[in-house]
Parts: sequence; C-alpha cells; structure tokens
Amino acid sequence: MKKRVVTALGIILIVALPLAFGGWLLELLALFIVGAGAYEWAHICPDFKKWPKAIVPIMVLAVLLTRFVSQPHLYIVLTCTTVFFWILTIFAEDFEISDAFYCLTYFLIFSLIYRTIGFFSANHLYLITIVFATYGSDTGAWFIGRKFGKHKMNPRLSPKKSWEGLAGGIVFGAVLSFVISLLYWKNLDLRILLPLCIFCPGIAEIGDLAFSAIKRYFHVKDFSNLLPGHGGVLDRVDSLLMNMLFCGILISIFL
Repeated sequence: MKKRVVTALGIILIVALPLAFGGWLLELLALFIVGAGAYEWAHICPDFKKWPKAIVPIMVLAVLLTRFVSQPHLYIVLTCTTVFFWILTIFAEDFEISDAFYCLTYFLIFSLIYRTIGFFSANHLYLITIVFATYGSDTGAWFIGRKFGKHKMNPRLSPKKSWEGLAGGIVFGAVLSFVISLLYWKNLDLRILLPLCIFCPGIAEIGDLAFSAIKRYFHVKDFSNLLPGHGGVLDRVDSLLMNMLFCGILISIFL
C-alpha cells in the first residue's frame, strides 16, 4: 500500500504541471505516453523479445510523423507504415501477421490520440475537463460499487465492475468535471465542453473495459510494472485515451 501511495503522489506531481500550463510540458508528457505506450503495447505479446529490435522505435516514429508531416504527405506515412508491418512478416521469422495487425492497431489509435494532443497544446483547458471527468468517474464508480454494487456489468472482462458503480461514476464524473469547468468555461466552446462533461464519464468506463479486453487476450494483469503498485502507464491512462478520441471527434465537428 505504501508503494502504491508514493507512486500515486509521484504521478500527480508529474501530471499536474502539464495540465496546469500546457505547452511544451504537455508535449513532453504526450511523448512519454506515446513512447511508454508503444513499449507496453508490444511488451505483452508472448514473442515480443524475438521481434526485431527496431519495431518499437518505428511504431513511435510513425505516430509522431502523422502529426507533424504536411497533409499531402500524410498518405505516404500511413501507406509506408501499413506496408512495412505487413511485409515484415515475410522477412522476420518470429513476427507473425497477427503481430503486424496488433502493431498497426497501436499505430492507428495513438496517431489519432497524438493528433488530438496537438490541439490540447494550444488550448489545454479541455484536457483538464477530460481528466476530471475520467478520474472522477473512476473514483465515483469505485466508492458506489463497493457500497451498493450487486449487478455485475461485465464479469468476463472486469469481475468487480457493477452497473450501480457505473451509474455512480457517471454522475460523479459529470458533476465534478462540470464544476471544475466553471472556472474557465468562458475560454472554451460550449459545444465541445458540455458533451465532454456529460459523456466522458461513461466513455471512461468503456475505455477501461476495452483495454482490459487486450490484457485478457494476452493473459496479463497489467501492461507492465513501470509504475510500482499501479501496473503500467496504459493501465493508468486507458480511460483517458478513449476520452481523448471522443474529444477529437468533437473538435473535428465543431472547430
């Protein structure tokens, strides 16, 4: 328990400044999540140690390029990355086609997330709302689920989650994120802000289950042990990443 608390305090200290100030601090945090995410994403594969050493760096580089190359060159990055992992199965004996598809899934998901973070670098206040909606939902679901949880939500993926906890998490996350957003709502587009407060708490639970499905498939408890007592980086940001994708959709529609 002591190790878990110390790690939690360290996480809060590391994340607090990027959330408060955005800019290059947020960019550094994003690069860490992309890099650590690539390692953890690949690390849980049984044959990861047999893969070519360049796999993870190429995964990270491909994600970074999708945000920084010009629009006319984006097609080149998407095509070259897809073809690279596809044909690598021809030349690498211990890299199966299922491994290629798994790496391409990382590439797709994190490219979308990293492009959304590019918007947050210019206006990080939306991310603050998302963070409180996400972890407010997680906190509310934990307390309500422990006290009132009777009906299991999805025992196959998460035996402890209950429908009562889900309802409590959605309400608590929505209220908390809305109250926090009152501090800066005049600087944001309400067409984006209000849906974030309303829907992110529920989407957070879906994100948690979606990443749990990956871990269940590979028969692992955590993505890694990079964060003592908390598992891996992806274990801590799984719900947050799904909410970033939702925010990216809203940004694409309204801005």
